Parts: sequence; structure tokens; C-alpha cells
Amino acid sequence: MTPKSILWRGAVAALMTAMLTLSASAQTDGDPLQARAQGEECKPLLNAAGKAKFRPFTQAREVRGEGAAMADAIANWQRDVSAKYGSQWMLWDKAQDKNSNCSPARPGTIGSWFIRCTIEARPCGGGPATAEEPSDPTGRECGDFPRARILEAQQRMNGCDACGRRITVDGACGPQTERCLRGFQGSRFGRDKGLEVNGIPDRKTINALREYCER
Repeated sequence: MTPKSILWRGAVAALMTAMLTLSASAQTDGDPLQARAQGEECKPLLNAAGKAKFRPFTQAREVRGEGAAMADAIANWQRDVSAKYGSQWMLWDKAQDKNSNCSPARPGTIGSWFIRCTIEARPCGGGPATAEEPSDPTGRECGDFPRARILEAQQRMNGCDACGRRITVDGACGPQTERCLRGFQGSRFGRDKGLEVNGIPDRKTINALREYCER
């Protein structure tokens, strides 16, 4: 084989390689599913804040981000994400690059102290588009409810000392969580709000917890 023939074959091979590379690039750019598969699944950082009444006996857990102020901040973050990008992006568990800070604060020179939490995270896709406040499950077990709902109930009950003891914040419906839910539902405040003593974090119970924590 002559040197000229070898050069010609090399040029043809290089041309074919370049054409294949361009074709693959064009297919990826035009296919959003392939683009997402390469890691383009998160939105820019989004900030939110929440607060809860300052209670000396719950201050430590609130500052650790285990109380009502953090629950309020996450709920506000989820609401803003849903409004901006759609509810499929609002899953806090799927968010990336999370940062948070909780500390006592005072609204000006006059007024009581409260706990304020500021958070930021990148919303990431993690589920189908659904209503921001989905209907309660048809089942009557605590574990039938979304993990985000259970987490909020646990954080608010801890932060507001709604059941008189600290419970683990893990998003799972264990015996402690169910006992605390029943205790809150059966309290004077829960009875005044017409709560059913069933140990589940239904929407009516969550709304009552939010109101209780803001007193």
C-alpha cells in the first residue's frame, strides 16, 4: 500500500468519526430526556424562611433544625418551588445543595423573640405533577400518608412541644409519632378544632398544628 493510499484512508476515517460525533451531539441536544440523564435535573438555588414562637424548652432542637421553624421554612420553600416550576419539583427530599440556619431573632426593638430558619436548595425533579395540597389518602393508617406530611407533623410537634416529649424526626410513622398525634388530637386545643383522635397526619390535623405553633 502506497503512502498516498494510507493518507487517503486516514482522512476518510477521520471524516467519518467527525460526522458520527456531530450526529450524536445533535441527537442529545434535541432530546430533553437524554439531557436530563446527563445530570440536568435541578433548578437554580431557591431561598425560603420560616419561623416559630420562641420557647426556651424547645430552643435547642429548633436551632438544630428539628422543630416548627424548619418545618415552616420547608413548607414555604415547597410552596414557592411549586408556584415557580410545578409541584413535581417541590420534593424537599430530592433537593440538592441544601443549606440551612436556625437561630433566635427579634422583630425590631419591641416584640417577643422567635426562632427563624433560613434555607436554600436546588429544586430537583422527582415525581409527577400533582396538586400542591393532595387529597388525604383513602386509607386510615399513618403510614399511608406522604413522608413530607409525616416529617412536618413530627417537626411541628417537637418544636411546639405539642405532645410533651421529643420524638424522632424521620418521616416514618412509628408508635411514638402515632401516640403524639393522638395526644395532640385529644388535647383541649385539638378538641376545640374538632380533630378526630386517629393518630394520622391528615390535613385538618396539620392545619391545627400550624395554628398551634403560631400562637
